[in-house]
Amino acid sequence: MVKYLNLFLLVFFILIGSTILNAQNSSSTKLKDEFSNPPMKAWPKTYWWWINGNIDTMRIKEEIVSMKNAGLSGFDIFEIGVPKWAPEETKVPPGEITFMGDDFLKAVKVALDEAGKLDMEVGLNMASSWNAGGSWITPEYAAKSIYFSKIEFDKKGMNLPFPKLVRTVIKGKIVLEEDQKELDIEKDKQGKPVFFREVAVLALPKGISSKKDAYENAIDVTEFFDPKTEKLNWEAPNGQYEIFRYICSNSGEKLKLPSKNSDGLIVDHFDADATAFHFKHIIDRLKTILGNDFSKSSLKSLYLASYEALGTVWTETLPSKFKELNGYGIEKYLPVLFNDEAFVGPIPGNLKRDFQFTLSELMIDNFYRKAKEIANGHGLKINSESGGPGFPLHNVPVEPLKSLGVMDLPRGEFWVNHTRFNDEGIDILRVVKEVSSASHIYGNGVVEEEAFTSFQHWQEGPYEMKPMGDRAFCEGMNRVVVHGSTHNSRGSGNPGWVYHAGTHYNDKRVWWPKVKPFNQYLSRISNVLQKTDFTADVLYFYGSAVPNFTGSKNSRFYVGPGYDYEVVNSEILMKTTVEQGHLVLPTGAKFKMLALAPEEEIKPGILAKLKLLAAKGAKIVSEKPKNLIERNTESSSALSQSDIDALWVDLTNSPNKALSIKGKVFSGISSKELLRQMRISPDFTYDDAEFDILDYIHYSKNGSDYYFVRNTTDQWVSRNCTFRQEGKTPEIWDPVTGNIDKVTIFRFNGMGTQLPLTLAPYESAFVVFSKGGTSSGTYTNISHVNQDPPFLKYTNEGTLIMTQGDFTLELDEKKINISNRIKEQPLVGAWELFFPNGQDAPERIVLPKLIPWSESEIEGIKYFSGTAKYVKTFTYAINSSTAENQRIFLELGELSNIGEVWLNSKNIGVSWTKPHRFDVTKLIRPGKNLLEIEIANTWSNRLKGDAITGKGYTNTNIKSTSINGLNKIRVPWKEVPLMDSGLKGPVKLIFLSSFK
Repeated sequence: MVKYLNLFLLVFFILIGSTILNAQNSSSTKLKDEFSNPPMKAWPKTYWWWINGNIDTMRIKEEIVSMKNAGLSGFDIFEIGVPKWAPEETKVPPGEITFMGDDFLKAVKVALDEAGKLDMEVGLNMASSWNAGGSWITPEYAAKSIYFSKIEFDKKGMNLPFPKLVRTVIKGKIVLEEDQKELDIEKDKQGKPVFFREVAVLALPKGISSKKDAYENAIDVTEFFDPKTEKLNWEAPNGQYEIFRYICSNSGEKLKLPSKNSDGLIVDHFDADATAFHFKHIIDRLKTILGNDFSKSSLKSLYLASYEALGTVWTETLPSKFKELNGYGIEKYLPVLFNDEAFVGPIPGNLKRDFQFTLSELMIDNFYRKAKEIANGHGLKINSESGGPGFPLHNVPVEPLKSLGVMDLPRGEFWVNHTRFNDEGIDILRVVKEVSSASHIYGNGVVEEEAFTSFQHWQEGPYEMKPMGDRAFCEGMNRVVVHGSTHNSRGSGNPGWVYHAGTHYNDKRVWWPKVKPFNQYLSRISNVLQKTDFTADVLYFYGSAVPNFTGSKNSRFYVGPGYDYEVVNSEILMKTTVEQGHLVLPTGAKFKMLALAPEEEIKPGILAKLKLLAAKGAKIVSEKPKNLIERNTESSSALSQSDIDALWVDLTNSPNKALSIKGKVFSGISSKELLRQMRISPDFTYDDAEFDILDYIHYSKNGSDYYFVRNTTDQWVSRNCTFRQEGKTPEIWDPVTGNIDKVTIFRFNGMGTQLPLTLAPYESAFVVFSKGGTSSGTYTNISHVNQDPPFLKYTNEGTLIMTQGDFTLELDEKKINISNRIKEQPLVGAWELFFPNGQDAPERIVLPKLIPWSESEIEGIKYFSGTAKYVKTFTYAINSSTAENQRIFLELGELSNIGEVWLNSKNIGVSWTKPHRFDVTKLIRPGKNLLEIEIANTWSNRLKGDAITGKGYTNTNIKSTSINGLNKIRVPWKEVPLMDSGLKGPVKLIFLSSFK
């Protein structure tokens, strides 16, 4: 019986193992199959700006079809006005449509119906511009602040003046008394605000000058104040006092850039009832066009744009929430918090920390979490740049990882050639790593990015956008939301009306008809990253301060070349466990060590958690905090300063002893050094990795590993790259072409699998390692006299050497010498160039040689913006090159901005990125060959030409632009330098030989 039972169990476990393996293989195969043409959810979407009340339903349909044809999977409708600071002549003429009004909703219905026919997904921004709010927000639900009056105490029964409603703080900075202006807030017949609530009345001994004394000597006399009579019936102790009366009332803040008829108050982001009121209004309005079941429409998400309120914030429930979270009341300390200019010195105790923490919890729970609850209840997802771009750029009082973790679709942003650096040199406009970490640690799965935002109007093409996008992918982006496409009514001309910022991603772009391959490139990368799991060695705790920020990758924290990290907050750190020395997140993600941001003070809960993690074998690196934060709500009586001293070990003078010490936190040693002692080599490395020439990110799934590697330079790069992988077979997945090619040269070098990798300027590729196959390539190495390997291209037909010279192929002890020669045939002589009608360009011109259009002496060509066609006949002599295993490539050289090529009347594709090279081996024919190349540029040169000549070929509200190199300066079109346009070349045939 036992014998049969054992046999049964053996068969059972074999079947289970086989089932799991088959499932893993099936998942990996599906991802591979999808690489050529990813599913729609991986393709980019865009913001769709509806500007200043102008909506044309016929154009809505046309624009949606154009988006679909270009490879966009959907759009977020973003109704908005125009910048108040913009000159009058540059503003978009106002229309009469009101956000969420009947006409607006009819247009939304048209858009939703059209998107539904095309299987596209739609989102809707929850306001006319931002912050959240609108004309329906009443004072009860509008944003609030705190105000105070101050008067010397006179006698019992004295009247207390009503506070002036002035803004005393803007973006965290004190407004001087002489600059304070009374806010425009709705008032009643008595001149008081329609909405206000008494908060507290406090007495301070006169003459106090320091925050410390104010903190310690404030007397709460609220119980002696009668709000109806406004009298204070307090018998003061001996001495002189100043009386502070605090009220909560509206801040008066309105929407940032509403359209003409859509202005209104912003909502109280700290009040759940206000959030519900705002959402109810919009959802009820949507029901008038969609009915009660939203699932039948293409509307899939609601969007909450950035929070950028300026002044001090308050809400009715703040005092009770503060006491609940912190164990003491806030009322006595209001003068210290909100009369900052009257007292000197630092705010004592934990008051400021506790206040900021309370605001964060209120906003996360009452705005973001409540918004998600309501949206999900109607079958919709919620997305937002919750908490960002926040501190230190905007006055966003939340802990960003936690607030982003609440979202169904967390979103960040990055710009093209526009930065905002803080004092530490960190680009605080780049919010990618923060969003990806939040999505990873909370298990959201999606990392959306408001992508390619720009002030460089019509200066860029996909090639100029690519490096920014690839950098974002290397920080964790897996869903692109292009910023953005502007809706244009009929008759708006070209390039038309646009929002004042963004890469104008619409059907009025010159290169728009040829942009789909770029969108397909973005979708291929996105799909792989969406369906795999981020992999890194180090877990980084970014501290318990609120507000906080992650910074861009390798800025606030840097392990070292070839290592990556995940960022966690207090909430997730407290849920982290240890298994066999690895730190394990609630999602199951594992890390080899924990590093902590330097903080002078540590919370008792964090200290206790570190003790527990270290005791269970976790390796932890951190500067030693100086103090333990006293917390009224935490059981910290068992912890003291001595616990900090006992837990930390300084390895400054003995760095090599780390592994021999158990249950401790290490200072005086870097994360990189500790990993070295743990014998954890870099995950990805090459000889000069310290120069960051190559950037990477690593994902894994079901036994396969996906390294996305990008060339950060504008030069060709070839390196022997080592990936920390063993026993797996590598492939190159090219996101530009969708090709998957086997790697023929690789070996295990003791640190991982080494292979030569070549990338063109700003090129990127996946290096994918999978089980099966062989643990070494057809060859193990290629060498020559130079330090770096030659330029190589792996193909399934063989490996091409793209560098001329003598090389040695190695296979263990066996060596094969190769003398590689390359032939090039320039396509010399004249070209025909054909222009469309409409801009004074000649219909046809013969060019003796290729030059940029901007260098032409003909005005109509010099300033031309559009698509023109080059035509040339060239000869390919039979048997002109008879090398074995020969491949023939057509290389276009330099072009701006996108080219589409036909050879012998057969379309061979669109080229939008270097090296602008096509394999024409099977298409070229002996004798005469007809080459046709269409080149599309941008609108910049025509806008400059019209500004200089006074001609009217263009029409737009944008009268100036930023240009690369002068990013903070607005340059009028007359002064904008002409951009190279057209085909510059040299165009040539390249003959390469491959080996197998």
